[in-house]
Amino acid sequence: ALELKTIVQERAEAQRQLELATTKSDRDGVLTWVINEEGATVQKGAVLARIADLSTFRVEANVSDVHANRLSVGLPVRVKVNDSVTVNGAISRINPTVNNGVITLIIHLEDKSNSLLRANLRVDVFIATERKERVLRIKKGPFASGDGTRDVFVIRGDTAIKMSARFGLVGAEHYEIVQGLLEGDEVIISDMTEYQHLKELKLK
Repeated sequence: ALELKTIVQERAEAQRQLELATTKSDRDGVLTWVINEEGATVQKGAVLARIADLSTFRVEANVSDVHANRLSVGLPVRVKVNDSVTVNGAISRINPTVNNGVITLIIHLEDKSNSLLRANLRVDVFIATERKERVLRIKKGPFASGDGTRDVFVIRGDTAIKMSARFGLVGAEHYEIVQGLLEGDEVIISDMTEYQHLKELKLK
């Protein structure tokens, strides 16, 4: 009986040691990295593997610190996954430290389990720092860059006439027109740098 009790105890200890030596994840996911050295000495608390939980994602975005005063928790965000799919979200945390002139933001997504999302996927992030209703806007293009007053070519029949327009807010796809253009004006949005010295152009 004593020998059997000792053997049972040894078996239980061996089972416990085996459990301790077996790496298990506390959640479902995909293995993205694992230590690959056979016989490596591992310190307590060292990372042995990384698991990607494909049921929920968040985005880490890097922004230049020149925009720091315009950022705040709760600002709406659009994450462009590819040319046809965007996912809405909001800034949930702004890291207090600045590294090499870059601020890191944590963005929570409304559709955090979108099937197109992947671990370490690079995406474009558009942050709405300001919003206006019922404004005149024009599609973005190489004809202008940023806010301020710009010369643009407006089509009048078979002629393109150079006019001055003042731009306001800049969005992901549009510029706000504050002054100089009217609703319905047809504007050339391609690069017109080589024609800036002319007042008008004849169109073919």
